Amino acid sequence: MQLVIFIPRTESSLSLLRNALPMFIKRFGKVALPLPKEFCSIAVANPGNAVEMLREVVGEAFVRLWGWVPGFFREAMVEYPFADFDCYYDMDRLRRSIDTSIEIARLVLRYRLGAKVDLNDWLALFSSIEVVRVPGDYVVIIDDYAVLRFLEKTHGFRDVVALGPLVPTPIELLELIALGILGREYLMGVIEYVVRYVSDYIVPSRDLTEALSRLVSDRDYLSFIRSMNL
Repeated sequence: MQLVIFIPRTESSLSLLRNALPMFIKRFGKVALPLPKEFCSIAVANPGNAVEMLREVVGEAFVRLWGWVPGFFREAMVEYPFADFDCYYDMDRLRRSIDTSIEIARLVLRYRLGAKVDLNDWLALFSSIEVVRVPGDYVVIIDDYAVLRFLEKTHGFRDVVALGPLVPTPIELLELIALGILGREYLMGVIEYVVRYVSDYIVPSRDLTEALSRLVSDRDYLSFIRSMNL
């Protein structure tokens, strides 16, 4: 990897990425994006269809995050004909992430209502987690903190450019436990923060940018993160 760039899944960070991509293209030529291959293929041939695909599969929120990509690809074909893009996710992974989000919301609701929830139910959401394989000689954009830490562990890189807070969400902490990067002794605490994050930060916020801003302003949560040496 020539360079690793972390972007939280927020509107403000994706806007920064959109503005920074031309600089990365001019300097490195090759950029790998955390997007489904199917989407990127259609984005070049038919931008309108690509955006509609996103809307139908994952909803309007994902379009707000990545809907600019088809237009950017078309511009890049003219301005940077040497550019090489690699999209290293697939649509099935994206669908599974949406299903996981729905199940997390269900577990949060049960928790708030006082219903008994087995701790293993939270980890079971990530039982089929797949190891992401990114192309080697590229600038790699990563939008999942757990993926970032897994690749850091397996590839040994240390330098990361962050276009936004380099702080995992509680949901990404669950993923880290499922991957075995964090110990299960943190599970109960992580679950409590997942409930707070969804109920108190995501639901009342206007968008994902505001939700993450509230999370990283939570001093108790930041102390919890530091206790894990992340």
